[in-house]
Amino acid sequence: MTARKILPPIGARIIKSSIAVALCMTVYYLRTLLPVGNGIPFYSALAALWCLQPSSNTAKHNAGQRSIGTFIGALYGLVFIVLLRIIRLTEPMRVYLLASLMIIPVIYLTVILDKKNASFFSCVVFLSIALTHSFDDDPYLFVFNRVLDTLLGIGIGLAVNNYHLPIKHDSETLYVSGIDSVLIPEDHSVAAYNKVELNRMIESGVKFTLSTIRTPAEVKSLMNGVDLKYPVIVMDGAAMYDVNTREYIEAEFIQADVCEEAENIIARCGMNCFVNVMYDTTLLIFYGELKNPAEKDLYDTHKHSPYRNYVRDIFRRHDASERVLYLTVLDESIKISILEKQLKNSLGSLARITVSDSEYDGYKYLKVFSPIASKEHMLSKLKEHTGCENIVTIGSIKGKYDIYIGDGGGNATIKKLKKLHHSDIYH
Repeated sequence: MTARKILPPIGARIIKSSIAVALCMTVYYLRTLLPVGNGIPFYSALAALWCLQPSSNTAKHNAGQRSIGTFIGALYGLVFIVLLRIIRLTEPMRVYLLASLMIIPVIYLTVILDKKNASFFSCVVFLSIALTHSFDDDPYLFVFNRVLDTLLGIGIGLAVNNYHLPIKHDSETLYVSGIDSVLIPEDHSVAAYNKVELNRMIESGVKFTLSTIRTPAEVKSLMNGVDLKYPVIVMDGAAMYDVNTREYIEAEFIQADVCEEAENIIARCGMNCFVNVMYDTTLLIFYGELKNPAEKDLYDTHKHSPYRNYVRDIFRRHDASERVLYLTVLDESIKISILEKQLKNSLGSLARITVSDSEYDGYKYLKVFSPIASKEHMLSKLKEHTGCENIVTIGSIKGKYDIYIGDGGGNATIKKLKKLHHSDIYH
């Protein structure tokens, strides 16, 4: 039985698009009341829609592209009209072929100016002038109105895109959220919507970051497109990572003798482990002989990732420069249970052992960390690094976080976050 597909909500961008088009039509109507040319609202609406983007930076970039393309296209359109008047060319087919030839200098100018992304708009504007208005009695007025239409649309698009309701934002609190079953549900059906809404809140001044059991590589993949400005807590509290500088800011390593003993116990149990070692600021994952289908598939799936560096254990240094963040074992559930008992009996309080479900049926993950490597400990480090005294945690484990997400995450989490970080100024 297939799961029922949940339709996404009508977002703010869709509503703003409708408002922007309505404003373009209103401006056009007002222009018809003036004693000058009134233009064509179609071009204003297109420009406005092009400028409506999830973030203001993208909107400004698109507005710049559209403006440059319009001016280049209008310039060549004007030159084309003047050329037709000079050579007195009136036969439609010859006019069309000449317009086709003019596409070359239109695009070439965008290349020279290093504005290649504007070439499409330049061609559209030029062709709209050359192919439809070259034979008008007053084509120069159309060129003027064509530029004015676009500029009005750009102005309306930017104004609508950047408009926000008059609310006060909580800019003092740092919100630290989980990922799985919090921001992203199991089916990942609303991940795109969540990313857009998160970017809007971050852009408005909300302090937001993540705390997860996942690696930086997985965070980058899952949260691709989200403008995270603060360091994230990764690998279940073993490290704090800056996604912008791609550097580990804080890390808690396993003692060398403890790590060696843990690896010996794992080997005696006939299992392989992935050893996550940090050299300088680079994380390398050393591995030995892959002994079960699950770990072989894990390796094959991620070995080409630009964020993961797998290295055979024969190249491992085993010297003082080696700093191990954690060990990972992926094996059958029964074997993992036996290994967990042996490690806890031998290592005691010298290590933190965790066991979690894996994406492979019948298999579990076991990880060995430093005893002080925890989300709580790294959260205090994050507080020191950011200077934020007030931190609110959001997660899916009841009693462990300030805000409990028990509905599978997704849209509901974003709505809760919105309510948390702002209050209406009229209340």
